[in-house]
Amino acid sequence: MKKYLLIITLLTSFLAQSQLNRGGMRNGRQRQMIQNPRKAPEPNFQVEKYLGIVIYDIEKAVKKSSIKTSSTEGKLFSKLLLEYNKEIKGIRRINSFTLRSTKEMMENFQKKARESGSFSDRTKVQQKMIKNLTPISEALKLKDKKFNASVKRILSEKQYKKWIKYNRKLYKVFPKDKEEKN
Repeated sequence: MKKYLLIITLLTSFLAQSQLNRGGMRNGRQRQMIQNPRKAPEPNFQVEKYLGIVIYDIEKAVKKSSIKTSSTEGKLFSKLLLEYNKEIKGIRRINSFTLRSTKEMMENFQKKARESGSFSDRTKVQQKMIKNLTPISEALKLKDKKFNASVKRILSEKQYKKWIKYNRKLYKVFPKDKEEKN
């Protein structure tokens, strides 16, 4: 009698498990996916990332470059980062209208292109964006070149390599000197 009872309970548990796997759970998920289709994300053009504008967290940058803040080079590096951040914030503040209008122009183009499916105006919009952002980009390149030269003087070769690696993670690219190209 015990054997029959054990066999019946095992069979019913297997049947219940197979029914849940076959119909109950899967259909519920499918119904949910059909009812709630995903919407495409809103366009978010990051002008500052496009231009390479980075405001450094000084403590994190010093730590990632393996520099001790108590040392003289650490203090110089921190001071240099602080000055660089002030200059970049100034450039960003002065050009805030241009940055905001370019961001809005690109986002509006992306919305219209997604709705209509037509990307025919892409070149016009890109050329206008490049025309708007070229002066800002040139100013940033000059600041970055000056900043990079100062950083190179302060840091050792190993620390400088870590600094460059940290900047790559922030999508920051420094303009190369003529000396490095040769």
